[in-house]
Amino acid sequence: MLQNLTNFVRQLSKEKDLEPEIIKEAIEQSLVAASKKNLSCFRNARASLDLATGQLDLLVTKTVVEKVDNPRLEIDLRSARKIRKDVRVGEDIEVVVDPSVFGRIAAQSARQVVMQRLREAERQKIYAEFKEKVGQVVTGIVQRFERRDAVVNIGRAEGILPLNQQPYGARYRIGERLKVLITEIERTSRGPVIRLSRTDPELVLKLFEQEVPEVADGTVKILMVAREAGVRTKVAVASSNPDVDPVGACVGMKGSRVQMIVREFENEKIDIVPYSSNPATFITAALNPAKIVSVKVRPESGEADVLVARGNLSLAIGKRGQNARLAAKLTGWKINIKGEEETEQEAAAAEIRQRYLTDFLQQITDLTDFQRDIILKSSYNSVEKLATADATSLMNLIQSSEDLASQLISDAQEYLDALAEMQRAETEKESAASADGESPVEGEASSAEKEGENAADPQATT
Repeated sequence: MLQNLTNFVRQLSKEKDLEPEIIKEAIEQSLVAASKKNLSCFRNARASLDLATGQLDLLVTKTVVEKVDNPRLEIDLRSARKIRKDVRVGEDIEVVVDPSVFGRIAAQSARQVVMQRLREAERQKIYAEFKEKVGQVVTGIVQRFERRDAVVNIGRAEGILPLNQQPYGARYRIGERLKVLITEIERTSRGPVIRLSRTDPELVLKLFEQEVPEVADGTVKILMVAREAGVRTKVAVASSNPDVDPVGACVGMKGSRVQMIVREFENEKIDIVPYSSNPATFITAALNPAKIVSVKVRPESGEADVLVARGNLSLAIGKRGQNARLAAKLTGWKINIKGEEETEQEAAAAEIRQRYLTDFLQQITDLTDFQRDIILKSSYNSVEKLATADATSLMNLIQSSEDLASQLISDAQEYLDALAEMQRAETEKESAASADGESPVEGEASSAEKEGENAADPQATT
């Protein structure tokens, strides 16, 4: 029986990865707890287990007396001195009680209490172990799914990978090996709950530390990470050693290092960007692979106006705007992107508006050349803006009478109405010709050509 108890402790210690002393305490406490009813008439009952011999004793405290009146609480002097020779009357002494006081039912339930105490000890050990691992990357195996959350075996415990911590479009299979970031551990009545993540930008940093020695030893530093998990990640890197190329170190020979991380993330795109303290240079690198013509930063508003090369606008913006969005997140600047084509169109439209305005002002005979020049250089740089101007503001601008300012606004509105009427007529004429299946008469200019002629010769609009 004693040998069986010793083997029981050794087996549990190995299975549960717990110290024998912890199991010893659990057995002692459980036996007393399970026999509490039978031991209620004793004083200070406790169990004692000798791990070396397997001897399990139940001890109670009794008072040494000359004559015993209550054998459960007292012991005679002669019997007491068999236990301790120097004991005297009136002193308390611990006495081993016959194991039969445990009771048959208590003995059966003691094992259940032991296992419960051991589970609590095991949970405590798991909590302490993984509390130290929060923020670290571990490899786990997908065990099962609870609703849409994945339960991942991470060694001595299981962690929860919630749906909102799984990359966009990820589909995991039972038995699949994953690298996950431990983000949190929480105590609950059912044991510690370990939460995992595959979307946290910190996971990218940790994986680079594992794959790139220069990142692990601090030669190359990852300064910022902007990520849309499952789609694209941008990483800003810098080197403390001028002889070490931070981008090259992270990419590796023929892309071997970064490809390890890309495969771990199911082919998520990863852009490695060299950090620069110059905002324009940093933004240019962050918008890779688009070709950038110019970057104008406005520190007071935290914005940057970016002009991209012809044919590169969609590349700079990216699918669903992800490239521009991640670049803004990485650099910390609000990025306004325009293409050369758009800029050219705006310049052409501005030139046409200027020609219309010049034509209109030339028709106002009451204006001097000085007043015309002031209007052309002011914020009222189109007929449309002039038509919606405030009479008092316009009067102060050109130093004229209020009647002239009001007449100028009224004439601008009439000019726009005449222009709109002309454009409607041209549209109706083209529609009629299209309905008849006829092409415009040879030598007659199309509406687009006429519009260009009108822009070149504004007098034609009046």
